[in-house]
Amino acid sequence: MQESTIPEAEAGTDELMLVITREFQVPIGVVWAALTDPDQAPAWWGPRGFHTPRESIDADLEIGGQYRACMVQDSTGQQYWWSGIHTDIEPPNLFVFTHAWDKADGTRGYETEITYRLDEIDGGTRLTFSQGPFDTAENRDSNGTGWRESFDRLAEHLRRGAA
Repeated sequence: MQESTIPEAEAGTDELMLVITREFQVPIGVVWAALTDPDQAPAWWGPRGFHTPRESIDADLEIGGQYRACMVQDSTGQQYWWSGIHTDIEPPNLFVFTHAWDKADGTRGYETEITYRLDEIDGGTRLTFSQGPFDTAENRDSNGTGWRESFDRLAEHLRRGAA
């Protein structure tokens, strides 16, 4: 498995985009299922030290469909809810949705767009992930750390033989 974070060349909005590329030695359909099946999400969603209970995941996997889920910090039990809308779904290559963390008062925080782009490569699948634009570079970097750890967990899940 390889990873690269692709630096954005232009100033402005591009500086507030997060792009991560990963390669997995499994067929594209297996990666697609792991990314889109709510039953597989608890195996990899969230950085280390967090988990996403299956019962917290509500997802309508169609264009215009909404989703909501909760990531729980293992050491404290603190809950972090997020939600969004699926805006483009082209199995097994493209999955696009909005994303915002819920605020303490129940309102939605700053919204970004997330894209999973899957391409078949020799011996497996390349995932190109993008999220943004973020409101600050600090939020971009913080989310980048979380996603990299989530994708580490995804790789482990795929190696175990994702169902």
